[in-house]
Formats: sequence, structure tokens, C-alpha cells
Amino acid sequence: MKKIMFFLTLLIASTFMVNAQQDLLLSQEIFSRINKNPAGTGDHETYDAFLHGRLQWLGIDGGPKSTVLNVSRFVKDIHSGFGVSLSYDMMEVGHNTTNFKAVYSHHFEVANDVYLALGLSAGFNLCYFNPASYTLENKTEYEMETFPQDKETEVHPDFDFGFELYQKSWFIGASVTHISNSNITTMMPNRHFYVYASGKLSPNLKCELMPTISYMHRNKTNVLEFGSYATFRKKILSGFFWRPDFASSVNPSTLVFSFGVTANKFKFMYSYDLAVGSNNLLPPNTHEIMLSLSIEKKKKEKKELKKYEFK
Repeated sequence: MKKIMFFLTLLIASTFMVNAQQDLLLSQEIFSRINKNPAGTGDHETYDAFLHGRLQWLGIDGGPKSTVLNVSRFVKDIHSGFGVSLSYDMMEVGHNTTNFKAVYSHHFEVANDVYLALGLSAGFNLCYFNPASYTLENKTEYEMETFPQDKETEVHPDFDFGFELYQKSWFIGASVTHISNSNITTMMPNRHFYVYASGKLSPNLKCELMPTISYMHRNKTNVLEFGSYATFRKKILSGFFWRPDFASSVNPSTLVFSFGVTANKFKFMYSYDLAVGSNNLLPPNTHEIMLSLSIEKKKKEKKELKKYEFK
């Protein structure tokens, strides 16, 4: 299995540039975006927690596994959002990264009920690589200069910046991740550029549509995703998206199917990614789960002054 995994890793590397790291591409990240855009903290005075889990190529030993935890809160009195984002990505056998960031955003009203949020996040990126985890069929590859000979662990500072322009029924945003790193290395991802937009449409009282489009650019990698979510009676969710990589010779075009339920402030979503690219040799079975919880801030009760009658 490790031989198969290494072959698949080389296939991806030859497409996305050798020894380069790429941000996690989650199918449901539009619901919680602070790991990609620190301006996306929202404007509701609730404590919001989102947990994403993703399993790629299920059934292959050492297949990529990813986890993201985002927690945020908006403070209306100072027009600011705060949050933390923690992610773990096991990209391949013996190669994983952990990323932690503290998030801050400030919100301005630029027009009637239209707001602009500017966000900045700061933290670190920790990467671990162990070449001993690989079993290569061609033993001469161990002597290649591009193949590390010893375990490597590196920690680098990491910063993101972004903005969101939003109103009650729509939002658009853009961001740059890893802004301090312009070089491509095995141990640290370089700059990624994101643009996205989403809105809400209500054809009737029972159904609400959420068309969404997003785009990511990094060097020679360009990923576009578009589709829509639908909510029925504010309890049942479904979604359908297409994610072509139009600058890749491998053509890992992907269809994404989502289904979920909501109950009070709790949300559960499941997504299945189906690879349909004409030259795609990767296993099509990728699964993703999202859990979210919103906790409202307790309102302080105003104590009523006792009324006294004077005789």
C-alpha cells in the first residue's frame, strides 16, 4: 500500500510542482472561513465552533487525512471579531503539517446595511517529514538530491490577510494566506490567493438557495468551484458543486455532493467528492464531515428598581 501511496504522491507532485505544499481544499469551508480568510468571523454575537474532518482515498494505507477546528466570536460593541484556527493535515505517508493562528477582524459600515470587514491572522506552521516511512521500488531514488535523508521538523511564522464585503443576503471576500512566504518548499506552503462570493435566494417560504463560487490561485495551480446549497424548512440541507482544476494536465475534475441537517444551533454536514476527470488516476472516494455549534451570548438582565409610594 505504501508503494501505491508513494506513486500517487509523485503523480500529484508532478502536476502541482515538486515538493510544494498546498492549503487544504475543504468542500464545506464556505460555512467557516477563518482558516483561509480572517475577515470571515461573521457579525453575530454568538460563539461559533466548526469542526471539519476529511478522509481522502479511503482504503489506501496512508491516504491524506485533514482536520480543521475554527472557533470565533463577534463583539458588537467594538465592531470586532476574534477567533482561533487549528488545522492538521497528513498529506502523505510520513509528511504532515500543523497550523495554528489567532484571528482578528474589524467591521465598518460603508453604506446602509452594507459592511466591510478587514482581517489579519498570525500564528505558526509546523511541518514534519520522515523519509523512512517510504518504501521505494527504485532504490536509486534514495540517493536523489531532492529526497531528504533524515527526519525534518520545521516551525515557521505564518500570516494571512483578507477582507469581506457583506450584507444580510450576500457576501464576497478575498484573501492571501502565508503572505510572508513567497518560496516553494517541502516544509512551508507559499502564498495562496482566494476570491469567493455567496448569496441567499428564497424561491418560496419552504426553500432557500445559497449559490456559491470560489477560486484559488497558487503558482500554476488554479482551482475553481461553483454550485449551490439548498435548505428545506430550515432543517434539511443539500448541495451540489463542481470543482475543475483547469490548469492541470491530470485534470482532477471533481463533483461534490453534500447533505446535512440542522437542529436549533447545531449543524451536521456530510460531503462526498467524486473524481470525474478524464485523466484522473486518483481514487474517487473522498469523504468530509462538518459539525458546527453556535452558542448565543447570555444577555444581562436589567434589574428593575423598586417603586416606593410616599404617603
